Amino acid sequence: MSIVQPIYTGGSYNIIQTVYQLSRFSGLGDSLEDTASNIAQQLGPIIDAALTSHSQQLGVWTRVWGPCVYQTDTDCSGKGRVSKVADNVMYAVHNAQADCYVVAIAGTNGNSDTAHNWYDTDCLDNSVTNTVAFPVGITPTNSTSPSQFNVGNVSQGAARGTTNLLNMLDSQTNQSLQTFLGEKASYQATLIFAGHSLGGSLCPTLARWLYQNVFDVKRWAALYVLPTAAPSTGDQGFVNAFTALFPPTAISGIANYGYWNQVIWNQYDVVPHGWTNLMNVQPYNVQNDVVWDYVENKSCQTLYGPLSGFLGLDANLVYGAINQMYQLLPSPNPYVRLPSQKFTPSPLPPHPGSFNDFMTTVGQQHLNAYDSFFGVTPNVAKLKVSLMPSVPGDASATEERSAPVRSTA
Repeated sequence: MSIVQPIYTGGSYNIIQTVYQLSRFSGLGDSLEDTASNIAQQLGPIIDAALTSHSQQLGVWTRVWGPCVYQTDTDCSGKGRVSKVADNVMYAVHNAQADCYVVAIAGTNGNSDTAHNWYDTDCLDNSVTNTVAFPVGITPTNSTSPSQFNVGNVSQGAARGTTNLLNMLDSQTNQSLQTFLGEKASYQATLIFAGHSLGGSLCPTLARWLYQNVFDVKRWAALYVLPTAAPSTGDQGFVNAFTALFPPTAISGIANYGYWNQVIWNQYDVVPHGWTNLMNVQPYNVQNDVVWDYVENKSCQTLYGPLSGFLGLDANLVYGAINQMYQLLPSPNPYVRLPSQKFTPSPLPPHPGSFNDFMTTVGQQHLNAYDSFFGVTPNVAKLKVSLMPSVPGDASATEERSAPVRSTA
């Protein structure tokens, strides 16, 4: 693994803490409900205020593109639902001291209004049964693919999300991100793509779509990706293509999490276990599955310990929810995790006594544990954990097939 020097942006945080926090600011508009343009208009000042109030930690950053908001006008499930929230958000900032640009991509919208906030869960996060050829299968209207050759496959959800990002146009300049970055590329400047959760799955896909060969990458002094808490959304071909241009890199002097171009993930976060290690991966242990070693109506081993409950109710709820996700997995090309750095939180998550306890821990390990691990101020943006529906059986999977049969003997 190559080693690079840290980037100093003028704040008390190191560069990983800084970029992680900037990525989380992309979710500060989750509570807003309006048209896409109105949400974007409201979100800009909110992000600016966050940049200003955190300048002592982050250094001075200026918003230079976006925020842009995508709001779907089509229900991928055919149910005719309407979205009123920000389904995808992206913005870019610049730090003059380091001549560094960060492109921040939002995660799954955490708005609790499920009547109007469903797109991320159903059409992006959980749309994984079908795959799309990468990159030629992703055909946005406001950006032009630099490649005519496929190098693997990504989930249909990742393809949709990447298309949404590539079609975004900044309201001030009417520029796509591709056009904007093309004008800003410099042999002296650094460019970083970052996102958490859904944003963590989309930032490698977006970066690799935009930069298809080493000559594109070398237009910048350095080009990195920082995905955190990300599920796996590509096959081995995509992973090979990504790592060829974005090799795993360590940062000198930053212990524990000083890495570029690798997914930084919490061992006890269920999201990075999708879509590779949700269940039924041998051996059944904490390192592999969210649930394993299940005995019907008696118990269910989980990441956080066994669940039983009255007549096995809690065990069946957890197992049923994960199994619903597991049956979405594609064939014949399975998903493969990008190069990654796993951490174990401290303290360890508590042993859940019920399904509700399990769900509370799922949320804490997907969000709070990362803030604690990176040592940053807890973020007010709360994401939804799409791999675990709050009401088992309520996840509106748009593409289904029969679950694999597993012996419980």
